Amino acid sequence: MTTTAAPPQVRAGSTAPAAPSARSSRSRESRRWLLPLGILIVAIVTWAFALPTLRSAQWNLFGLIAASGPLFPVSVALASVSFCVAIARRSTPVATTALVATVLMMRLPTALATDAPLYSWTYKHFGPIDYIQRFGSVDVTADIYHNWPGAFALFAWVNTITGSETIVIAQWFTVASQLAFTAAVYFLARSYGFGASTALVAAFGAHIANWVGQDYLSPQAIGFALGIVVLALVLASKRSVAASWVAVPVFAAIVVTHQLTPYWLLAAVLLLTLLGRVRPRYLIIIFAVIAIGYMLMHMSVLTQFGRLLNFNLFGNVMTTTARNDLLGSPSIGQVVNSWVARSITAVVWGSAVTVTLVRLFRRRQPWRDTAVPAVVAFSPILILLAQGYGGEALFRVFLYSIPGCMLIVAPGLTRMMRGPVTEGVTTSLNRAAAAGARATQVLATAVVTLVALASIQTSYGGWFANLVTPESVRLTTQVLTEEDPSTLTIGVAPGAPGRLVAEYVNFLKADELFDSGIDMWLTSWPGWENEEFANPRRVNRLTDSLVAEGRPAIVVITEQMRAYSTYYGTLPDGALDRFEGILEDDSRWELTYQSDQTIVYRLNLQSGADDGAEG
Repeated sequence: MTTTAAPPQVRAGSTAPAAPSARSSRSRESRRWLLPLGILIVAIVTWAFALPTLRSAQWNLFGLIAASGPLFPVSVALASVSFCVAIARRSTPVATTALVATVLMMRLPTALATDAPLYSWTYKHFGPIDYIQRFGSVDVTADIYHNWPGAFALFAWVNTITGSETIVIAQWFTVASQLAFTAAVYFLARSYGFGASTALVAAFGAHIANWVGQDYLSPQAIGFALGIVVLALVLASKRSVAASWVAVPVFAAIVVTHQLTPYWLLAAVLLLTLLGRVRPRYLIIIFAVIAIGYMLMHMSVLTQFGRLLNFNLFGNVMTTTARNDLLGSPSIGQVVNSWVARSITAVVWGSAVTVTLVRLFRRRQPWRDTAVPAVVAFSPILILLAQGYGGEALFRVFLYSIPGCMLIVAPGLTRMMRGPVTEGVTTSLNRAAAAGARATQVLATAVVTLVALASIQTSYGGWFANLVTPESVRLTTQVLTEEDPSTLTIGVAPGAPGRLVAEYVNFLKADELFDSGIDMWLTSWPGWENEEFANPRRVNRLTDSLVAEGRPAIVVITEQMRAYSTYYGTLPDGALDRFEGILEDDSRWELTYQSDQTIVYRLNLQSGADDGAEG
């Protein structure tokens, strides 16, 4: 007689043991996120230890990375590997966390390792903000910023309702700007139809590829992020026409904020309309009326800066860096940094072009589907046909192309990161194919990590040339608020914040070149190129002309100017010291301020008049 074992009894309120398949499923799920999360935690801890070394770093010709030691780049590399592993293991939450963490790790040094916002040109945006906040209006006769006041009005409003200060916002703006840019690319990728993982890869790729450095407090940064949002809404319009109507006010906000971005968007939306990806089709007409109408209203201002259209392709392609290379002798650090930036550009553009051509020749999808992301990526090239944008057009072309390039390369990059699906498929693959797929994963991870490392080198290579001190901010504010508006403030090189407060408008109306520096004269006045100041004759002639005009003048020499001149080679070696010696030997120039970081000379007009009378 056989007996059958009774099934185990389960007490009331207890849980039955999980089935083996359920336990193994949970085990596989935990293994998916444990490794990338562990790598990310190590990355964050390493970055935290690196932060003090960033703040205390001493001057180095190759920038912050070389000056601070290995911990910072190691932390960025680990964060990049964490992201790639999370994508490979299909752990979207960890990949999202790694993306946000990488953005913060790569951009937070601009806020935490400085005593004042980076870049002397950041501060020229402070004055319009202060003017709007204090007077509640703009002065359209002042400069171009008062005619495109969208971003400035926004910051003035934020300051008013929060009690904040522009300098505080600027200190943290780079971090917020890069987060917004990355989120906008993710939104664009999702609107285009990508899944969450592929959209995350597109956003991560856009973040690490962005070496241009547009993310300081500026209309450009806001306009660009909003421009990506407009493209996302336009691409979504085929599924929902309502998206187009949401895009209209966003586009209008860009039009009153930045001079260049709306016209790139016009070109892109026109081409997308011709490809049948925009609903309603007359949306392009609405955009054109807004953008061109606003431009015509301010045409008189635009024409003050030269021809509106400049069909000199070679001249438009020439960048300010290339001009500096021709006119000066840039340091080896700046040369290396430029080539690193070019390498990133070559990888991004080369990959996008290759993938586009392969898709067109293989014809596995309709050519229009291939053309849509190509339009988003390559339409910015049209800028070069008509504008040089002050020597920065090529930089803007690459910047504007990044989102579209990521739409092109993200699907293939995601497949490379993921490799073969392991469940139920690996057993059917031969070992060679499996090894090849694993090698592809390693290659994708290596490329992403190297681009991320190259990106931080490019972003921070000119760190010491762009460090602004609180002392120079204070002195500039004092000049603008206390000096006669006819005073000429002469900087020997870029490296002093200017136009910080609303009073800059008074100086501007007295002389629109009131804060032009020696570097401007070197590149625009005949005979000043490669001036070494070995002979005081030219400086004495300049001083004579100022005295004859009765023109008050101040010469400012900051430590940042010295670093900038050394890094970019705007002046020959020793020229700046010789220039200072010329002023010191001329009794008409009085040393009125001196510290470890800043020297200020003031022209004594009375002394100059007395010297002239005695002569």
